[in-house]
Amino acid sequence: MRLSMWMIANRLSSLDLELDIRSSAPAVLKSARRVYATNCVHVYSEGEDVICNGEGDIIRIPNMDLLTGFEIIQGVFDYFQDWMDEILQMVRERDYQGIVDLVWYVCRNPIILMDGNNRVIGITRQYPDDSLDEEWYYLCNYGYTSLNAVSQMRDDKTGLEMLQHGPRAFQFPKTRILKYGGYSYCMSCNDITCGRITILSKERELNPGDFQMVELLARLLEPSLGQIYYESVLSNTNIFYNLLTGKSFDRKMLDTQLSYLQWGMDDTYCLALIEMTDTGKKSFISRNLDMLMQTMLYHSHNYVPIKKTPYILLLSNHRTNTEGEMLDFLKVLETHNPIRISFSLPCRGVENVKFLYGQALYALNSGKIFHPEEQFSNFFDYALNYLIESGSLEDSVRACMPEVIHLWKMQQKQKDDLFLTLKTYLDHERSIAKTSETLFTHRNTVLYRIKKVQEILHQDLDDPYVREYCRMSIRVLELHTMKSKEL
Repeated sequence: MRLSMWMIANRLSSLDLELDIRSSAPAVLKSARRVYATNCVHVYSEGEDVICNGEGDIIRIPNMDLLTGFEIIQGVFDYFQDWMDEILQMVRERDYQGIVDLVWYVCRNPIILMDGNNRVIGITRQYPDDSLDEEWYYLCNYGYTSLNAVSQMRDDKTGLEMLQHGPRAFQFPKTRILKYGGYSYCMSCNDITCGRITILSKERELNPGDFQMVELLARLLEPSLGQIYYESVLSNTNIFYNLLTGKSFDRKMLDTQLSYLQWGMDDTYCLALIEMTDTGKKSFISRNLDMLMQTMLYHSHNYVPIKKTPYILLLSNHRTNTEGEMLDFLKVLETHNPIRISFSLPCRGVENVKFLYGQALYALNSGKIFHPEEQFSNFFDYALNYLIESGSLEDSVRACMPEVIHLWKMQQKQKDDLFLTLKTYLDHERSIAKTSETLFTHRNTVLYRIKKVQEILHQDLDDPYVREYCRMSIRVLELHTMKSKEL
């Protein structure tokens, strides 16, 4: 392995060195010699010091005998040769975290290695998640770059072009998000961005030796990361995209995917729709969506993120996720990324998720109009407007209050009276006496049924919107029943 004088100096940084090295000193040195030889380090004594002379560049080691100095310098070459052999083996094994661990012993600064989707595949483990800045915490815990960090890189005009192949030095004004400058190399394979390696200047100022090491690693990693990128592209067949967009799908493939996720055909599903609020170039939006989608995929296997530019669709299963868990995760994303999030109603049955995209999109657009200051919007809050505007009875049925649909189905299957009792109760402005009279049912029986209805609804019937939504849902479901009989 060929070294530069800067690379040798970095390895000997624990010694009290005196350096006189050109910034352009190349990595051409192949060994240490006691006599001058081309492309070798000449090691000799000068007074009580040892001089390491590499083609005119000087490293002075004070107060050291020549034999010890020579062994130390030659030991640097031996160390790097073993180091390179280990790096090459780890590249073949795709042990990217192992590579980062080895690199730390050379540079002694924080390092991040990412693939083509900005997924962290190696990060220096000597630094806890709370030891640098907000972005380091986000990288350690969520495994992807936050969009707030990307925005700062772009807005501060640091010259760090995220998608341009090659090395870039950068320095930011210190903020909570990004405190440290450094050196980053954007890797590419066949003109496709396949990864990035970044070293941060925390413990010491970076120098050309660090830059040379990063560029060497980048050249070694590019073919491997490029292969991974193409493998991921070729295998990116998303059955859930077809489900959500109403396209045809392979039943056997769906069964396989559901089995992998431990989801069931008749489970209850919900959809979150995520939109970037930071409007910029289309290339930036698409790239940022990729980062955000991969962050979600990394965070949990219980969510399915799907890119549908300019949105990300996040499908969840109520049986494997609690509402609070998903909401907490999305709140973290919203805090660190410029996004808006909307939610569909829950639906029963995976084949019915095709109705959820329209609901979530309607909620997102309605939220922008009626509550632009809020980052979250629920379809439930705009369902009445949707029922008025919807041009499809089938869409309207799926937009009815889910609990009312449940009561409606119970009436059809079990011939109970809860659905009818709720309808009558609301028609008579929640008068128990008039409801009892209309149904020819004892007051206590009506009270019992209303109590059961409220337990199922989980909604406050004192809320005028809830009552109106219930009424509209009942009318839509009754209309659907009449139309079905006509057919």
